Amino acid sequence: MAGGGAYLWESGDVVTAANLQTYTQDQVVAVYANSAARDAAYGGVGEPTLAEGMFCFLKDSDSFLFYTGSVWSAVDTSTDATKIPLSTVTTAGDLIIGTGSATVTRLAAGTATHVLTSNGAATAPSYQAVSAGVTSSDADLIIALQVFS
Repeated sequence: MAGGGAYLWESGDVVTAANLQTYTQDQVVAVYANSAARDAAYGGVGEPTLAEGMFCFLKDSDSFLFYTGSVWSAVDTSTDATKIPLSTVTTAGDLIIGTGSATVTRLAAGTATHVLTSNGAATAPSYQAVSAGVTSSDADLIIALQVFS
């Protein structure tokens, strides 16, 4: 079973077939010529079955994939600087904002009933308390939107 965890082997331990499968074979990156060769290696009589968390590498496409439990999915190994790393957002409600220097940063979700406020072009937006005259219970709050093309 993939994901069996680590096992600290000690001198004299007996390695059973199940140990070899769980702690070694299921936790390596299998290398195949292509997806057809990979697919042919699993599920037949006397062949291992797929398990969530398995990894493989396909030579024909230089692809690194993992098995989700139902499908093989590509691992993004890109170092493309134009992509925003998923790790930028860490909490539900986070926003990604530009810093003005071709980089981005995370703006954490604001306090309940606060609104996102622009602080001018040179300063990052922030969450602020609602302005006087507007309460968080007003049902007809209108948000102005300006579209630039």
